[in-house]
Amino acid sequence: MTAPRHALRVIKKSARIALTRSPAWKVGQTVRRRVNTGLATGRDTYVDSVLMPASQGSAARVQYAAVLDGHTLNLHATLPAGTLPEGDTGTTAHLVLLSGATRLRTEAALGREENGEISVTATALLGERLGGVPVTPGRWHLSLELEPARHEGRAALRLRLLGDGAPSYTGPTRALATCAVTGRRHRLGITPAGQLRLTVAPARARAEVLRVERSFSGVGVLFAIYGSGTSVADGERPVVEVAELDRKHALDRRPAEPLPGDPSAWRLTVPLAKLVDTSRKQTLTLRLPRGTRGAKPLEIGRREHDLRSPRQVVTPPKFTVRAEDGTFVQVKPQYTRRGALQLVCTPRTPVAGSHQ
Repeated sequence: MTAPRHALRVIKKSARIALTRSPAWKVGQTVRRRVNTGLATGRDTYVDSVLMPASQGSAARVQYAAVLDGHTLNLHATLPAGTLPEGDTGTTAHLVLLSGATRLRTEAALGREENGEISVTATALLGERLGGVPVTPGRWHLSLELEPARHEGRAALRLRLLGDGAPSYTGPTRALATCAVTGRRHRLGITPAGQLRLTVAPARARAEVLRVERSFSGVGVLFAIYGSGTSVADGERPVVEVAELDRKHALDRRPAEPLPGDPSAWRLTVPLAKLVDTSRKQTLTLRLPRGTRGAKPLEIGRREHDLRSPRQVVTPPKFTVRAEDGTFVQVKPQYTRRGALQLVCTPRTPVAGSHQ
């Protein structure tokens, strides 16, 4: 890397650190947090004071709704007063997902709140590959269906679900919208009419680190590939480039080895002892060339997570390798803000009087 480019990178990084530590940045975060809280309060007020009265008993109020671990839909809603007759024990509930002409159902459970209100709770896996509800990419409107016992002779009752019931996360974790198995993204929201809606987006092309294995001569990176345009033909192996940061040409290109039991998982062995330049510090990245001419390479990066501070939790520990010339090099794995994996290789300066 030339001196001007290196100096520019240092200046940009220093400016970014100074900005994030400045009082103005903290004020901006506070303002955004208050705006989001105000919007959530406004939505709740609109649903409770306008939409619920206008529904005239044809809608249930969502108290909690979230997609946890990327593919588990959790729902809790209360039914309007008088929906079920006193002493009813034969009615069953289902959660209905509707998209165009496609209608899917999954079981739900009826219960009673402490204040006497009747509630419905549902937990559903999303995705046919997981053995759950076979939702496909698109928008799905959610509602409830109550079916009385056959001998009662009453028709099934369908209730819209109003409100989003979005939980507030104040701890070290947050909601994970991306499924770790399929790569699809699931997001809950509400329509302009206030009805609960699930949006399913297809998997984005990405390569995620599963595990980093250290050795005295290099590093092994286990990773998985997801998304459109990333499929590997039978008998072929993805080729990974080891490149220095901000350098166009790769230091090394080698095929990854398949991992048994998972067609999307691979192992890459990087011989750092042969690749590192012991005369200077290097930052190496791992990337997958794309098949389309001119397409940007796909960087191998951090796995999707539900942590608020992933750098403090999921970053692999540093280790030492011995280069071919006998120099010990400290290797520090790290993730960028965008989640790309980097290997920072720093040659250790020999102590005066020490022997190789």
